[in-house]
Amino acid sequence: MSEKIKIAVIGANGYLGMQTIKAALERNIMVHALIRRNEVIESVKKDGVNVFIVKKFETEALEAAFKGCKAIIHFANVVCGSKALFESVNIEGLKKIVQAAENVGISRIIYPSGLGVDKYGEIEWANNNYFYSKKKAEEVLIKSKLAYVIFRPSYILGPNDELIPDLIEQVYNGKLYIAGDGEVPMQPIYVRDAVKAFLNASLGKGEDNRIYDLVGLQTLNMKSLIEMIRQAIKEIGLNIPPPLYEYVSYDSAPVKFGICKEMVDVMKCDIITDGKIAAEALGFTISPIEDAIKITVKSKLTSNIKNQYNKVILLLSGGIDSATALFWALNKGYDIIALSMNYKWRSKKEIEATKKLVELTGVPLVEVSVPYIMSAVDLRFEGYPIPSAENAPEGFIPLKNLIFYSNAAYFAEVYGSNIIIGGHIQDDINRFSDVGLSFFESLEKIIKISNHNKDLQAIKFIMPLSNKTKVEVFELASKLNVPIDVTWSCYGDFEEPCGKCSSCVSRQNALKLIKPE
Repeated sequence: MSEKIKIAVIGANGYLGMQTIKAALERNIMVHALIRRNEVIESVKKDGVNVFIVKKFETEALEAAFKGCKAIIHFANVVCGSKALFESVNIEGLKKIVQAAENVGISRIIYPSGLGVDKYGEIEWANNNYFYSKKKAEEVLIKSKLAYVIFRPSYILGPNDELIPDLIEQVYNGKLYIAGDGEVPMQPIYVRDAVKAFLNASLGKGEDNRIYDLVGLQTLNMKSLIEMIRQAIKEIGLNIPPPLYEYVSYDSAPVKFGICKEMVDVMKCDIITDGKIAAEALGFTISPIEDAIKITVKSKLTSNIKNQYNKVILLLSGGIDSATALFWALNKGYDIIALSMNYKWRSKKEIEATKKLVELTGVPLVEVSVPYIMSAVDLRFEGYPIPSAENAPEGFIPLKNLIFYSNAAYFAEVYGSNIIIGGHIQDDINRFSDVGLSFFESLEKIIKISNHNKDLQAIKFIMPLSNKTKVEVFELASKLNVPIDVTWSCYGDFEEPCGKCSSCVSRQNALKLIKPE
């Protein structure tokens, strides 16, 4: 069996690095991923990728990383910074890479430079430290003994790029800020096509020692790009009004956009060139830029719910019943999002118990503030007439479950779930009218009527403890290894349970009746 081809990718944790690694693995190419920071190791670690830490382009570390590789793709460059930083990283760093590559016999280095680098010293927008460092870097490669392929790319667009997601946000917010007049021509290229160019070059496609412009076939400007994004948003069914434009002078752009002058200069690049030359030489096809825009919009704005039928919203109060429902759902393999309602007189200990339960189980928690909610008795003492306070069960909150479960239905919609779980037990059904089967059946119908017609999955309420007494809940909790001591069942807001409220009494009586194993 022949050994797999290996390539080295420098700057593996960046946008282009990650995209290139993904495409390389799909083509059964092994990758030596070079990064400079320990904290990004996990982002690039996967089967087929060997990770190397090379903090300051040390020769020995580079040689170890390059060993056995056919080619190098070098993405680790800076776009903003002082002239000293550009010299250190973009020029001196490349010299060390070239030396190490020559020492271990690398056959070719692939280097993305920048569109317009050859205009340094000729055009105002190209006279900055970025273009200077890129021009010097190209000279380093040209003078070296290494075979090279240099690319001068336009904007490289696709999911998670640095441009389209930001423009999508601005379109949504209703106002777009454009540097200059928005009429500067550009030829953006889909990242999928750019990555094919890099990989094909690394595998020996095309001639050695060539410089290619890496651009798309369509000539756009910023305003036409934005309009394409807006149309792509409309195509997936999201209706938002046309945005307003605000034009920002190039001098003001660094402060307004929070970017460096070099990045603003890149926005002024108006070079139009022929993308077919690189595509034909390196054997790849250039896609319409609409493909990049549509897939980026779709990846950001459309539903991508995994295991939708397994995702549930679970109301978690911190008491033994909801805790047992939580562990029951975990035992069933549900993907759980816990929902907790914080109202005015809710016990601090109950809130602490809720947070401890999600910490122990690793379940995400959504806390909803409903400060207007109080028990019927509390409302009467606050001065409200509240007729339902008279002869109501202890702890009774008017319309509590209608409010709580309507909130749960909202978050089920948000998170793409069609199941809501509550921890009501048989004792609750005997005391409260809004926890029985008829209540939840009616609520399911109301929610279905309230939903948009695109919501195809009807909400279903599951009450796994509805046929159990408090004693049986504790017995089930024991079997499921629920941390009973963490839970809080007292209506009072004390350091220790009061032992006198109906909730405390119910808990104490149940514990007395549990049969020892």
